[in-house]
Amino acid sequence: MTELMNSSICMTRIDHPSAWKGSDFSSADQYAFDLGPRHYDAFDKVLSNIRQQGLTLDDIKKEHFEVPEIADDIETIFDQIQNGFGFVLVRGFPLDRYTEEELGLIYWGIGTHMGTGVSQSVMGDRLGHVMDFSADNPNARAYRNKQTLSMHTDLSEIVSLLSLSTAKSGGLSQFSSLITVHNEIVENHPEYLEPLYRGFPYYRAGEEGPDEEPVTSWNVPVFSYQAGLISGRYVRAFLEHGLEILGREKTDLEVAALDYVDAFANMADVRLEFLIEPGEAVFQNNYVVLHGRTEFEDDIEAGIRRHLLRLWLDVSNGRPASKEMHLFEGVGIARHEGKTPTGEGDAYKALVKGNRVLEPVSYTHLRAHETLR
Repeated sequence: MTELMNSSICMTRIDHPSAWKGSDFSSADQYAFDLGPRHYDAFDKVLSNIRQQGLTLDDIKKEHFEVPEIADDIETIFDQIQNGFGFVLVRGFPLDRYTEEELGLIYWGIGTHMGTGVSQSVMGDRLGHVMDFSADNPNARAYRNKQTLSMHTDLSEIVSLLSLSTAKSGGLSQFSSLITVHNEIVENHPEYLEPLYRGFPYYRAGEEGPDEEPVTSWNVPVFSYQAGLISGRYVRAFLEHGLEILGREKTDLEVAALDYVDAFANMADVRLEFLIEPGEAVFQNNYVVLHGRTEFEDDIEAGIRRHLLRLWLDVSNGRPASKEMHLFEGVGIARHEGKTPTGEGDAYKALVKGNRVLEPVSYTHLRAHETLR
C-alpha cells in the first residue's frame, strides 16, 4: 500500500459558510453579486486607457486594470470565493455594450485582481473558449465538447466561466461543496477518509510535457488538511485512467469511498444546479467546490451555440493545499506547440459520457455501506 504522503487527517466536522448544500439557497440572490452603471463607467475608463497604450490581453496585468471606484467590490467577490461559500455568481456583464473582445479584456482584468491567469491546456489558452468542438475532434477535452460533464475540480485554485450565449437545450451548471462532502464522510463513514487522503495516481490527459510521464509519480489526494483548512482535488476519470495505465486495481474500500463521494455530491439536496445566463459569470474555488455540466445541444444553422469564456487563476498566498494536489510541476498546463487537448481510454471518456464508472449510486445504496463501519 502506498504511504500516506498527505498531511494529517481532519476527523471533525467543519462548520463554515463553505459547508453548504444546494437546498440551503432559496434564491440566487444569496450567492450573487450584481454589476451596475458605476461598474460599467469604470470598465469604460480602463478600456480607453488600454486602447491608448495599445495593450493586448496577454499584456494586461493588475497595474493596467486600475479601477479604484470598484476595487472594494472586486475584493468582496474575491473574499466570498476564498472565505465564504467558495463561489459567486456575478450578474450584469452588459453584452450589448461591449464587443466580445472588450468583454474578454474586462473579464481578464477583473481576474488580475484575484490572481494570475494561467494556461488551461497544451494550446496555451489563458482565456479559454468553452464550446463544442467535437465535430472537428471527437476526442476533444471536456470543455470542448457537449457531453455530460461529471462532478470534478479543475487544476487551478480559481476557475471562472462567463456566459456569452446558451445552447438550444441543456448545458446546466452543477456545483457541490467539497467541505459538505467531507463532513458527511466524517460523520457517517470515517473509514473512507484514509484512502481519500492517501489519494491516487492521476492521468495527465495527454497534456504532459516531453519530460513528464502520462501518469503522476505521486498520489493526488482527494482531500488535504493544511493550516486548519480542508482542500479537495477530484477528477475521478483521471484517477481511474491513471490506475488503468499502471495496471493497479482499486481495493474494495477505495471503490466504496469514491462511489460515496460521487453519490453524495450528486444528491438533489446537496447539489446546486442552474443555467449560467448570458452576461453572468461564476467564480469558484476549485479546492472547495466541485462543478459539472449537463449535456447540451446547439443549433448551428439557427445561430444558437453555447459559448462561455473561461479563466484559470493561480492565487498568490492562496489556500494552503497539499503540493501533491498539483498534476504538473509548473502552474497551469504548459503550452506545447502543435498539440490540442484530447483524452483517451474508457475511464477518461467516462468524465464526459456518463459511463458507469462514474455513475452515482443511489442514496439507498450509499447508506447500505454503513454496515461496513
